[in-house]
Amino acid sequence: MNANDNYLRPTKLSNFFGQKSIIDRIKIMVKSAKIRKTVIDHLLFYGPPGLGKTSLATVIANEMNAHIVVISASTIKNPSEIVSIIGTLDPGDVLFIDEIHNLLPEIEEILYSAMEDFKINITYRSEENTKALNLDISPFTLIGATTMASKLSLPFRNRFGMILKFNYYNENELSTIIEFNAKKIHLNLTNDAINEISSRSRMTPRIAINLLKRIYDFAICNKLEEISLNNTKKALKILGIYKYGLTELDVSILKCFHFKLDDSPTSIETIATILNEDVNNIKLINEPYLVNKGFIERTKRGRVITEYGITVLNDFVS
Repeated sequence: MNANDNYLRPTKLSNFFGQKSIIDRIKIMVKSAKIRKTVIDHLLFYGPPGLGKTSLATVIANEMNAHIVVISASTIKNPSEIVSIIGTLDPGDVLFIDEIHNLLPEIEEILYSAMEDFKINITYRSEENTKALNLDISPFTLIGATTMASKLSLPFRNRFGMILKFNYYNENELSTIIEFNAKKIHLNLTNDAINEISSRSRMTPRIAINLLKRIYDFAICNKLEEISLNNTKKALKILGIYKYGLTELDVSILKCFHFKLDDSPTSIETIATILNEDVNNIKLINEPYLVNKGFIERTKRGRVITEYGITVLNDFVS
């Protein structure tokens, strides 16, 4: 297997599995842009991490035979940096900005005219006077990705031609992704093994691929020509990935709700304090999944474990 993580990323629309409604729209936009011999319109992707936003941006660039420039919004500290980046883009290039909600307002404003008219408006101020410059730039496509679309200003959001929400994957979609990539790395998995990995991937392709790579390591170390369901369970146990995709911390959180707090509503801050864990990690990683799966729920009084969550917890304490 190629050591580069990009090896297992999809390279074209035909092997981007899941997010069907998004892919159908992108296909139309790509085909239209090619017929009109123009750049594809600006796109904003939003949704939880690990669902393929960066991968799809790369796929779009490939489909348009374009170069892609990937940057993180948090690395752009002043307007001159974004001007420099945009100024070096060739016609048709794709500029992908990850976590685009972190852009400073003054940087957003520079992007307004760049996105609409392919121009950069710069104002230079000195002690003597103020001078405005209008610079033409090459036509390009801006693709922004964010986990918090609401943090983008309305004028900025309105300049994207399409705003697309990425949803969690179902187990069939994840199984397709796992099977497709297992063939790439020549890993022979039984159907039961594929389904088991899928069921523990937290509805997220990035996690599914990471588990696949670790099971690949397990197969190499144990000289296994085929990975059965039993071998898969052994490998996942070593990784600390349990039924439903729960981690040790997930289980600790459920135990805390049920045994230490007697199923009473409480705050995530209290849970974090009891477990001596970082509250932001729990909020961003554990809580969304536990809520989505119905193990805990948010109420006006605080978070509370559900009856289903208690039933699932019994699998780990019986």
